[in-house]
Amino acid sequence: MINIYRKKLNDLRLKKVKEIERGSWISVLEPGEEEIRSLAKSLDLDFTILEDGLDENEISRIETDKAGNFYMIMRFPIEKDADIITTPILVVITKDNIITLCRTKNKITDSFLISNSDFCTTHKTNFLLKIILEIFGSYDLYLNRILKDIKSKKIKIGNLENKDILFLVQEEESLNNFVSSLFPAINILEKILSGRYITIYEKDRDIMEDLVMDSNQTMELSRAGSRSIKNIREAYSAILTNELNKIMKILTFVTIFLTIPTIVSSIFGMNVALPLEGNPFAFLFVVVVIVLLSMLFFVVIKSKRWI
Repeated sequence: MINIYRKKLNDLRLKKVKEIERGSWISVLEPGEEEIRSLAKSLDLDFTILEDGLDENEISRIETDKAGNFYMIMRFPIEKDADIITTPILVVITKDNIITLCRTKNKITDSFLISNSDFCTTHKTNFLLKIILEIFGSYDLYLNRILKDIKSKKIKIGNLENKDILFLVQEEESLNNFVSSLFPAINILEKILSGRYITIYEKDRDIMEDLVMDSNQTMELSRAGSRSIKNIREAYSAILTNELNKIMKILTFVTIFLTIPTIVSSIFGMNVALPLEGNPFAFLFVVVVIVLLSMLFFVVIKSKRWI
């Protein structure tokens, strides 16, 4: 699906237009191959790079083609089947227009349709910067949510269930995806700042420099969150091991404690001549022996602090 929008500096709202004009924003969502070929032909774009922008496994990078068009592929986080994954978005800046291409409907481009008062499509570099800000803002949004989840699990670490561990594993995978996507994205920002690919104005340069610093902090927070999940898993494993050791000690104690009367009873239950065989107090004597041996065993165990 291809939609064309335009908003000049003095316009109050973003307008949807039918034809591509100078200073237009061309939004491409869930496109078919024929749409991509038609777009590449009409705007003199590199069809191969456009295809790369739809590849789910494509890494973040920037390129230029022979016609002087600028291409930026950057991954951003989305929710899919209760998981947080990253998917690519391609931004193309031509001499006259800016194009965004994504294989799925997303909050990055939707944000410009919902709140369209602080940008214009005729200022391509500024529009690109706002897209980048939206992308990194989405990382911060999801990261804050994940860190809150980690904190809540850490508080009740002694009462974690299997579903909680599986949840943390999914969150750790999301954080690892964040780190692997943020690192090349930060490299893209630094390359753009160099001015070799597109012209960066001084007011935009300050914003991008701050964004580089914030992005590095986001990446470090993602790594810290991943380490926290690892520590929670290790602590939970240690707690389970400790609890298992306690249970094994108790079961061992109970087993030995029950073995004492069994041994004494077995001895006096043999079909051979035994002491006190004819004594009417033989049973009481056996019970006393069992109680004394059990008490002796308990005192020894307690003095050794085995339980």
